[in-house]
Amino acid sequence: MCLHRSHVLALAACIFCGGFGERVVAEPYIAVRSGQPCHACHSNSSGGGMRNTFGYAYGRNVLSVQPLLKEEREPEWNVLDGIRLGGNARYSARQFESDEADGNLEFVTDRVSLYGQVRLNRVVDFYVDQQVAPGGSLNRETWGRVSGEKWYFKAGKFFLPYGWRLEDDSAYIREATGINFFSPDNGLEVGYTGSRWQAQVSVTNGNGGGGERDDGKFFLGRLNWIGRFGQLGINAGLNDFDGGERMLAGITAGFNTGPFTWLAEYDRIEDEVDDFADEEQDLALIESNWLIVRGHNLKLTLEWQDFKRGGDRNRASVVWEYFPWAHTQLRAGYRAEQTDGLPFPDEDEFFVQAHLYF
Repeated sequence: MCLHRSHVLALAACIFCGGFGERVVAEPYIAVRSGQPCHACHSNSSGGGMRNTFGYAYGRNVLSVQPLLKEEREPEWNVLDGIRLGGNARYSARQFESDEADGNLEFVTDRVSLYGQVRLNRVVDFYVDQQVAPGGSLNRETWGRVSGEKWYFKAGKFFLPYGWRLEDDSAYIREATGINFFSPDNGLEVGYTGSRWQAQVSVTNGNGGGGERDDGKFFLGRLNWIGRFGQLGINAGLNDFDGGERMLAGITAGFNTGPFTWLAEYDRIEDEVDDFADEEQDLALIESNWLIVRGHNLKLTLEWQDFKRGGDRNRASVVWEYFPWAHTQLRAGYRAEQTDGLPFPDEDEFFVQAHLYF
């Protein structure tokens, strides 16, 4: 399969975009490294989830140490004209160590998700993301979209547009803000997907996909500039609900220095809830990704969370990512967390993970 250079750069953004891939391949560092937007290779206009044709080709031919040979054949996941399928599955073994508890080793089915997209005509399409394991079936995204050359309108249940869409939902910037792959919401989203500027504005119920309880809504906005050497973004949000409100503000940055790609995010959260003292917290993440050789990436991450009323915690991580074959990722990592003045124990985590995707 022959690809033009511009196509290769676009493909390089796709598999790891997202920030918003749950535990799908949703790592934004490849998008930063290649200078391409996430939607270049994902069906979702704001990144993450099922891959489009370019995304599928990149995962099959470019990403892994051993690309697909010419004589090898794989199914093309176009079921019928206008219908595509996709999926992700992650399985892990995790060891937790803490001074306050005995060690705990567990085998985990992290998540298995199936995707489906139906293109009704050149401007209207319908998308479903359904988790099938662990536990019972759980809908994560179901939306319809009307899209033009650069603008789109989306309605339904979707992942919220804010910050980097990291693979790790337990990252402080995703866990504390409540904007991650565990908390899609129902509402509307309008976006612009230019070559240098990306923007999304959404209004949702503000309760993580649950039933609405009041007239308040969750307003979010994200503006991102994409350049040859990196990306810069600003994010803001207001969740207005009976009894209080939550305000979010954040900045994101990503840039390249040789074989290293750097990501950073800072967020400020202010909570005002009736009958409770106001709370403010600051969150920060710095991540370095070293492309050692083709198919091998070493990720180093530092995180901080600081509460105005007292208490803080920090976490350091190192993760090796290996892509031995098409549609296969193996990961091994270590995370160390320390807390001060918070009801969380200091804890170490070791894990290995197998990830299959198509």
